[in-house]
This record gives sequence, structure tokens and C-alpha cells, in this order.
Amino acid sequence: MTNTIFYSIIMKKNMYVIIKHVKMNDNRKRLPVVLLNADTEIWEFETLEEAKKMKEIFETNSDSGHEYEVKKI
Repeated sequence: MTNTIFYSIIMKKNMYVIIKHVKMNDNRKRLPVVLLNADTEIWEFETLEEAKKMKEIFETNSDSGHEYEVKKI
């Protein structure tokens, strides 16, 4: 077994992302967008609780009617 394969097996764990459902102008459709971190990489959370807490913060502060969803990757 190569080191790369071994590393992948050890590091495999559940991660979570937040999807922002952007409300479109026609109010009938929503565009799903994966949130990025400050380095423009997909913002991953190690625990479901951490992702849900951030989702709640975004929803509380949303004045545009966007919806947020936590997804396991």
C-alpha cells in the first residue's frame, strides 16, 4: 500500500458544507451556491453542530430571504 492511499484512508472523515440558496429575481427559482472561506476554498466544517451553528447565524442575518442548508460531503 502506498503512502498516498494509506493517508487517504486515515484522513477520510465526515465533513460538512453550507449551501446558500440564492433567491432569484423571479422569486420562483433559487440558485444553490457552496460557501467559500477567506482563501476562496470550499468552507468545510468538521462537525455537524459547527455547520448548523454557522447556518443559523447566516439565516438570522439574512435580510434578502436566502435560505441555507448543511450538506454532508
